[in-house]
Amino acid sequence: MTTTQMQIVEMIQSLPEPALDEIKVFVDFVSWRYQRNPDAPQSLSRGEAMVAAMVGQGTSGLTTDEIMQMTRGEE
Repeated sequence: MTTTQMQIVEMIQSLPEPALDEIKVFVDFVSWRYQRNPDAPQSLSRGEAMVAAMVGQGTSGLTTDEIMQMTRGEE
């Protein structure tokens, strides 16, 4: 289901005042969460951090060709 910006605005406008207070808190949090600080060092994404942790950790001593030959099996 795709919700347009106008539909979201209409939903928010139909809410009672206490719910609007909650929406304000939520929107404030989301805007803070996705705000980028250009002066802050850029942190790695989860995937980038995983790859960075694995770099240089291979200990088999095999070359890529040797590993590929093992995975292909006997022909």
